[in-house]
Amino acid sequence: MTYPWPGGARAAVCFTLDFDGESPHLWRTRENPPASVGELEQRRYGPRRGIHNLLSMMDNLHLRATVFVPGWIADRYPEQVAAVHARGHELALHGWCHEAPTGLTRDELRRTLNRAADTLTAITGERPVGYRSPSWDMTTDVFPVLHELGLTYDSSLMGEDRPYLVDDLVEVPVDWATDDAPYYRYVGGDPRPPTTTPEVLSGWAAEIAAAKKLGSLCMITVHPWLSGRPARVAALEALLAPVVADDGLATPTTGVLAAHHREHGAGYEVPLEELGRPGHD
Repeated sequence: MTYPWPGGARAAVCFTLDFDGESPHLWRTRENPPASVGELEQRRYGPRRGIHNLLSMMDNLHLRATVFVPGWIADRYPEQVAAVHARGHELALHGWCHEAPTGLTRDELRRTLNRAADTLTAITGERPVGYRSPSWDMTTDVFPVLHELGLTYDSSLMGEDRPYLVDDLVEVPVDWATDDAPYYRYVGGDPRPPTTTPEVLSGWAAEIAAAKKLGSLCMITVHPWLSGRPARVAALEALLAPVVADDGLATPTTGVLAAHHREHGAGYEVPLEELGRPGHD
């Protein structure tokens, strides 16, 4: 099936940031905080330096991204979030403190997302319309809550390589293969070292080339505390410069692509009751 990408492009590349900072660590250790501050400081590189390095890189390329940010990070680092907005990037929801919805009641999810949306709105003056589940961990209860909050799209699932509909919300699909965390995340004591930057660059270049050949979406997801390091930023700029210059590749934000799909897309839709149906049903 040929998909009608924006601007008549053959395929699309979305560049997205999950601006988590230290929030996942704080949530994961909330009941028994460790004495060590090593991982906290490692993660704080994201808001202190990494986000600025990535913003400068995107300025150089005239590339606009979607930045998914937990409400706690927005509350803790409002100047950095304001800088993201001032540079023309989209801000979207990513929980309050990076808590997965599988561990929340529906009411808790609604309250945390509404609090996060209020925090982002207070900083930018614009209410977010998109959501990405922390760690891409989803339940069927999430979609009704997103509807209640007036959101128009989600970007957490992997059931397609083009936008599709789930419960009448646009789903802009993701992919672990083009997320930096499996390659770069190393917090000490892990059994393997981080993947080298040239290896990641080569693999992602192959993903982009295949997307263009097949007419699909390549969703790139990076974390400022991981990919905001100088050599990794330089590699991203080398990877994305020819993408931005290629008329055959659209580079919309996820919000822009979701709105485009609502108006021009067609095809696959998953009813909510089918999303959680076992394959042997």
